[in-house]
Amino acid sequence: MKLKLFTLSVVIFAGLYAFADRFDHDDFDAFKAKKIAFITDAINLTPAEAEKFWPVYNEFEKKKFSNMQEHRDLERSLKEKIDNLSDEKYVELSKKMVSFEKTEGELASEYNDKFLKILPPKKVVQLYIAEMEFKGFLLREYKRGDHENPPPPIK
Repeated sequence: MKLKLFTLSVVIFAGLYAFADRFDHDDFDAFKAKKIAFITDAINLTPAEAEKFWPVYNEFEKKKFSNMQEHRDLERSLKEKIDNLSDEKYVELSKKMVSFEKTEGELASEYNDKFLKILPPKKVVQLYIAEMEFKGFLLREYKRGDHENPPPPIK
């Protein structure tokens, strides 16, 4: 069950970043501002918690994005030259593809520990729920074409 949830999260997150890639800088800044407001409200961050939390969270997001970018770059290059490779090369590529998933999991574990040092455990769990809700909000917003204000998070 955890693996399915993790895989689904990775797929959704990768899709959101691919979607975010199409934005210009101003749109991406607006996206980030919405996410910050959404999560801050959803987990009721105090100003003191927010001051400690957001730099760590942003560092986490940057590392996840970098990992996903490398993964996508490899996938794009493979689409062009996937045929007629040796079995050894296919094995090497399969291991590299899996390594991106492993890195994502290791990052999640590492930063979970960091978040637990900053926030109460309940707020860390609320963070993960808020991230899922925000992804759902973005998908609904995209379908509606409504890009103004996010709905309040479900508490």
